[in-house]
Amino acid sequence: MRAAPAVDAALDAGVPERMLILLLHGLAGVTLALWAAAHAALGFSLPVLAGAAIAGASMAALGAWLARRALPADAGRLRWDGQGWSWQGPADLPLARLEVSLDLGVWALLRLHPADGTRPSWRVASRRGAGAAWHGLRVALAAHAGAPVPTPADRQDRPGAAP
Repeated sequence: MRAAPAVDAALDAGVPERMLILLLHGLAGVTLALWAAAHAALGFSLPVLAGAAIAGASMAALGAWLARRALPADAGRLRWDGQGWSWQGPADLPLARLEVSLDLGVWALLRLHPADGTRPSWRVASRRGAGAAWHGLRVALAAHAGAPVPTPADRQDRPGAAP
């Protein structure tokens, strides 16, 4: 099997994705509050609508906190050099592996596992953000995402491996 060519793709900060998380949490809060009011047969009076607005704002605040925690706000570059993945951002770090959690063709949700064993981070890759490197990035992701790249020592330990 041929390896994917080296690729260097810019990944943006994921602002639209964080805003979507915030919006969906707020909408869920309003919907839940209005459903509870309708279920309790309270009608849609001013206090009920104010309570729904408070529930929506509270859930939106929770969504904002979760979005900041889930998707870091720093942009950077994802690189495949033919041997392994690395993240180039405020702190450059080699990656033990990279997972494609969701691929929609023009947008992908990636989980980056640092080689130093720290907590994995989530990043968003999009055609808009990666620009001309998008096709090469998708080829590299399809060919080399998932299991960690075996080291030469791992290859020698495998039964039937050539010396």
